[in-house]
Amino acid sequence: MIDFSICIPSFNRAPLLRRCLAHLAAFEDPRFEVLVGDNASTDDTPDVVAEMQPQFAHLVYLRHAENIGFARNMDALLRRATRRFIYILNDDDMVFEQALGLAASIMDGTPSVVAVIGQYLSLRQLDAALRIDYSGAVATLVPRGAQAALLQNLSICDGHPILRREVFERHCAYLDRTGTLIPLYFTLLAQGDLCVVDKPFFQHLTNGNSLTSRMGEAWFLDMANADIELAVASCLDLLPPEALPGARQKLLHTLYFQAARMAVGQKSPYLLWMFLRRWTALGQPDDSLLLKCEHHFMHDFLVQRLGAVVRDTQAATLHVIASPPLEAVLAEVRQHMPALRCVPYEPAHAPADDDYLACAERAAGDAPGAARQLVLVEWFAQLRLTRHPARLSVQGLRVVVDYDTAEARAALAEPSQAFTVICAPYSAIGA
Repeated sequence: MIDFSICIPSFNRAPLLRRCLAHLAAFEDPRFEVLVGDNASTDDTPDVVAEMQPQFAHLVYLRHAENIGFARNMDALLRRATRRFIYILNDDDMVFEQALGLAASIMDGTPSVVAVIGQYLSLRQLDAALRIDYSGAVATLVPRGAQAALLQNLSICDGHPILRREVFERHCAYLDRTGTLIPLYFTLLAQGDLCVVDKPFFQHLTNGNSLTSRMGEAWFLDMANADIELAVASCLDLLPPEALPGARQKLLHTLYFQAARMAVGQKSPYLLWMFLRRWTALGQPDDSLLLKCEHHFMHDFLVQRLGAVVRDTQAATLHVIASPPLEAVLAEVRQHMPALRCVPYEPAHAPADDDYLACAERAAGDAPGAARQLVLVEWFAQLRLTRHPARLSVQGLRVVVDYDTAEARAALAEPSQAFTVICAPYSAIGA
């Protein structure tokens, strides 16, 4: 461990930083270097570092006068490091001491390896006592110059590598205005081999402030696309002409899937619908997944869409032509908007100019108040994820989609691991 500099960037997450440092302080071999990069935190991060500093043989505290962004913060830490091997450890993660020892032995035994990459465990609660058995670990080399192969398997780039410090200092950077590690990995591969180990190297805390939970945000999607361009531009002579669009599609497949997961955790039906719809443009989701999402989440799509229209147009009253699906949707809309009045539609009392006529099917054009209508089946048509003939019905208190063809019903009944993952709790995202 004397050969390691463990670099921890942090910003306003003092409790997580304290736990991270406490875990490192319990390592059997205490001779490693720790560097903490504080991005101008306004909480008690300085106090946490001062409290923990006596527990380490060598701890460097690098506090910036202003927030310089996560990439520059990480880059500064790595350049302040002094040991042979360097590693970025996020303050919400716990690295396994034995993983660092394994990485060091690989790089000592194979001088051509410039970085070692492990897997990670994504957990809702970290376990400081957890240990991993590396006796059966399988290490796979990605040889120097194999950028085309790396482009086909960008999941390798998901996580900070353990690096040779000299290689990083001379050839690499954690680039500002990047959102992924793809450019770094491509630069490393131009300098030597990468070694990928099939065992977890660290535990990752699934939380609403992690970068993973923000994959659906526009800035991250834009950065991810830009990162592929940066990576490809560094090795154009090694790649076929069609490499960029193919890689971009593969990455977007992963990002849209993760963004859908995050939207479920954030209870944002609009974002879920948007990323599922965008995902279909790539031709990636299987029919069973889309059918299950459409069947299960259409109620939430309709509630959010109709609720937003009513709220944003400041409608005072809804005149309702009752039907079970419409009543189920409006019941939940009213939970979020208790001041909204819903009254039975009476032709003799046409809605006022600032009211809406809410109905399941469009009312005749000559009906009183028919000029301004919220029509459930029209919203349903706008929010469809599949083209299978279908209609709305009610199960319990929720609207569901029923399909008219045996083919669609059979596809709906098929198990979908992707749907299970999308619906599985990630964390208290956004809390």
